[in-house]
Amino acid sequence: MDLKNKIVSVVGLGKTGIATANFLSFRGARVSIMDNKSQEQLSGLAEELLPAVEVSYQNCTPLPGSELVVISPGVSKNAGFLQNSREKGTEIISEIELASRFNTSSLIGITGTNGKSTCTSLIGEILKEVGKNIQVGGNLGTPFISLLNEKNVDYRVLEISSFQMEATKSFHPKVSIILNITPDHLDRHESFEKYAAIKEKIFENQTETDFLILNQDDYITRGLGKNCTANKIFFSTKNVLTNGVYVKNEKIVGCLKNLEVEILELSSLSRGLRWQSENVLPAVATALLLDISLEAIQKVLRTFPGLEHRLEWVCNQDGVDFVNDSKGTNIGSVCKSLNTFNQPIILIAGGRDKNIDFSKIKNILEKKVKHLILIGETKEKFRSILNGDLDYEESDSLDEAVRLAKIKAEKGDVVLLSPACASFDMFEDYIDRGNQFKSIVKTLEG
Repeated sequence: MDLKNKIVSVVGLGKTGIATANFLSFRGARVSIMDNKSQEQLSGLAEELLPAVEVSYQNCTPLPGSELVVISPGVSKNAGFLQNSREKGTEIISEIELASRFNTSSLIGITGTNGKSTCTSLIGEILKEVGKNIQVGGNLGTPFISLLNEKNVDYRVLEISSFQMEATKSFHPKVSIILNITPDHLDRHESFEKYAAIKEKIFENQTETDFLILNQDDYITRGLGKNCTANKIFFSTKNVLTNGVYVKNEKIVGCLKNLEVEILELSSLSRGLRWQSENVLPAVATALLLDISLEAIQKVLRTFPGLEHRLEWVCNQDGVDFVNDSKGTNIGSVCKSLNTFNQPIILIAGGRDKNIDFSKIKNILEKKVKHLILIGETKEKFRSILNGDLDYEESDSLDEAVRLAKIKAEKGDVVLLSPACASFDMFEDYIDRGNQFKSIVKTLEG
């Protein structure tokens, strides 16, 4: 792709937008970047741009003469301010798509509603263990476009969100993984059907030399890829498979290339992975397909520390486990987290609405939750589906919610922060929410 003197508009002056603008400018493009925020709000970020990049504040409309528009993940390709570009036939692509056109390494792409970060990080650690030169990024940490500066990379392991996938065309992973698909981000994607269709784009360019790994236990993902020629591999925590990785007799087992091999007992997983076997199985499948040694896989599964804010064990106080699952921002994630535990659960939930139907969580709340504590803007929406069928109370702060949970909890219980909502009503982001939860829990000790 020749960028010399090409007029390019980059929409969104955030981490990804800055990396994209600098990438384009360094390669000779005439780049403008625009954002609807003010210069005062973005002055610190703008300082990271190369001198040749022009900046437009409080405006997201691409320049009239743009030959290419690259949108950041937070920008919908259907946004009204892109209408003129669409009518002119100007190509509108995502940063992921742009980076893929310059990528020369094998790609491993992980998508799905929940579990992406853990699976992505785990694959990266397994490949590192055998000395592969790998990079991990995408929706997790470093933008894909920023990874391209390093040469001679064996694999780039990318977490891919629906926001990033929306404006892709030629993105082509060697290994594609779809962990699960449950309702999320419907405030942007309008319907579950549209959201699911975007997830499927991860394999639309794959061929018979590639691999597509799907969740057999998820009724949507197991039926995907009927017209895809990639080799389909499945994973399951419930069923024995003839072509995939599964759990049998509390052990992880792989059956690929007509060879069955026991990988590891579930009890031997690290604490960071013990509650996340569904995310472990596709990582193991990927490693086996890439001929990674059993010893290396086992070592990483025993030692991987897990990720913050994803079923993160905080501590045990008086026989009560406190677990931080602040990344649980949708119904599917919370359902999986609740099903992880056999103990009674005191659940702290609520936050900013993402246009999700909460009625779908009522049955599992009644089955798994001993006591519910509601926080945030969605308290009333939660209340409307409970109809007095569940023991619950409301709190105006996370600090109070944690203390109320401690009072309700008995030895053997789990206090779980898994909000099912976005965090922006009360916190900077889910990280801030999780960190505050951990800090509050620590103050309860002793």
